[in-house]
Amino acid sequence: MILYKKAWDSGNCSCMVSLFLFSFIFMVVVSFFSEEKEALSISLYASAILTFILVTVRVVGYWAKREENTVLLTVCEEGLHYYEHTALIQWKVITDIQIVDRKLSVSVGASPALDFTLNLLDTDLQETFDDFWQLLNRYYYPKTVYIYESSVSCGC
Repeated sequence: MILYKKAWDSGNCSCMVSLFLFSFIFMVVVSFFSEEKEALSISLYASAILTFILVTVRVVGYWAKREENTVLLTVCEEGLHYYEHTALIQWKVITDIQIVDRKLSVSVGASPALDFTLNLLDTDLQETFDDFWQLLNRYYYPKTVYIYESSVSCGC
């Protein structure tokens, strides 16, 4: 199994779209009740400019954040290959694997320089999390992988 860096995320776009819609509706309502005759046409021109700015920002953001597929982690029968290390970490030298709140932590007892932590939410592993930890358990046998998911707080 190969985990790649997560592709470009358009999550920020929803905030910009909602801001655009709010400002567009506000301009149309204000211009509709305005006594000036040209207020409605000015608001429509302004909304066209806002649309152009919105699209430009999204396109520039997309091209700036667009990257080639970057391999972050490779899991195979022999061990793990983390992208910052040049050598494969063999299963027999790994002392501990933990996944706490979708953050993979691997400890190597003999060589602490090989220890690493990888946030699985930053990878393309979203729907196959169960398959991933079952794969780790299968290769990492007879040791067990510690998995913990904290409950979501209501903010009270």
